[in-house]
Amino acid sequence: MKTIGKHMAIFVLTGRGIETMLAEGGSQAWAIDANRAKDCEYVVCIQNHKQDYFDPRQLSAPHHTAFLVGKLAGTTAPDPGNDRTRKKLVFSEYAEIDLADKWPGHRNPVFYGDLEEFGIDVTTLHFQPMPVQQPAAPDADKPQSLTIAQAKAGLALSFGVMPSDIEIVIRG
Repeated sequence: MKTIGKHMAIFVLTGRGIETMLAEGGSQAWAIDANRAKDCEYVVCIQNHKQDYFDPRQLSAPHHTAFLVGKLAGTTAPDPGNDRTRKKLVFSEYAEIDLADKWPGHRNPVFYGDLEEFGIDVTTLHFQPMPVQQPAAPDADKPQSLTIAQAKAGLALSFGVMPSDIEIVIRG
């Protein structure tokens, strides 16, 4: 339960940078404790340069530097391509920070705590709204799902016939 005067947060050690998080709407894909996360108002992102999967062009800060505080709007399933058992921490607003050497050395890349005890005064942060999320553009090489009517309409255009002239048989 939230203690009065405390600003509880989820702290994550991430190989992603600010631009990626703004594009994705938050930080992902985390194995979090749902009971502890429900009491958290914020997410603090701390830069990790030691992960195998990060892209060095995405980095926003030196190793172990806290660089972003997000107001936690909730959690969702992560974007496609991520482990579906993990969660995306969705931000409603964000503030950039620069606090060096803030990773306490935990083995797990997620921990829970209070912003003030961590050295962050929430009243000094300048929060900005998160950008509107753009829907992912479909991959031109990947087939997209269609209804029978859509398939008939597209085939009719390709072959110069009426959609009623198209018969589709599905065997399975």
